[in-house]
Amino acid sequence: MPPDDSTQGSTTAAPLRIAIAADAPVVMAGVASMVRDAGPDVTMVDLPSGSLGLTAIDVVLYDPLNGVPAGCGPSGVRPGPALVAFSWSVRADTAMKARAQGAAGLLSKDLPADQLVAALKAIRAGDRMPYTVVVDDGGPARRRSRRPDGLTARELEMLEMITRGLSNEEIASSLYLSINSVKTYIRTAYRKIGVTRRPQAVLWGVHHGFGDDPPNGLSG
Repeated sequence: MPPDDSTQGSTTAAPLRIAIAADAPVVMAGVASMVRDAGPDVTMVDLPSGSLGLTAIDVVLYDPLNGVPAGCGPSGVRPGPALVAFSWSVRADTAMKARAQGAAGLLSKDLPADQLVAALKAIRAGDRMPYTVVVDDGGPARRRSRRPDGLTARELEMLEMITRGLSNEEIASSLYLSINSVKTYIRTAYRKIGVTRRPQAVLWGVHHGFGDDPPNGLSG
């Protein structure tokens, strides 16, 4: 039975090994810089020209408009790396194309480093991004006013802070709440968005554009 995040343990995972398929130089240099700054638990590796060596990679970033790298995707090496679409476009048609190509999810090239790494770690752990993409240019205030999935303002605040990487204890301290209250809000939020684990909640938050700025003016 998967944990409901009422407690948090600490485990040491192997470094996340990221490769990126051929892309614009600025994109490849940007990802490499992000990985360098992410710490020792993330490393950049070269994508081989064929299938040999793919088992030494955890995730492969690729632009769905450029096609699937050799040896990846549904007919690729098994076990092999998770294929993750990485594009400037997060429209529904791009998401459908990525899904057909066997990608575990679609991530925007606009994502900041911490959210990109968090999403890739969750995908390595076996979680999958949703493919129903809603483009919303209204910014954080509009997203919060719409309250996706029937979330209360406090539940939405929890998910935003989880997406930003805060622990339950840090959330409690920041909002002057008891740890039990925080766990209760998180459990109800998880139930509404259909997840049971923290990495899944992070993926949900990244997908909905949360975590890019601090919550502002939310109350229970």
